[in-house]
Amino acid sequence: MVKTTIFAIFMVVLVLGMVMESQGQESCREYISGTEICQAKQCDDQCTVEYNGYGKCLAGTVCLCTFICKT
Repeated sequence: MVKTTIFAIFMVVLVLGMVMESQGQESCREYISGTEICQAKQCDDQCTVEYNGYGKCLAGTVCLCTFICKT
């Protein structure tokens, strides 16, 4: 019973710490337009390299990169 209580308290503190750390970080978006059809893997790879974020194809030829804004 004591181990379970200590573990539960530890988990609550850990989760609250993670929530507090993530506050204040804004998500930014950048569109990368191309003349070719957007390919999901290439889009995601390009966003990872350029912005340290992730990418998603929109409207066939547009790659949308989402990443944490630099402050």
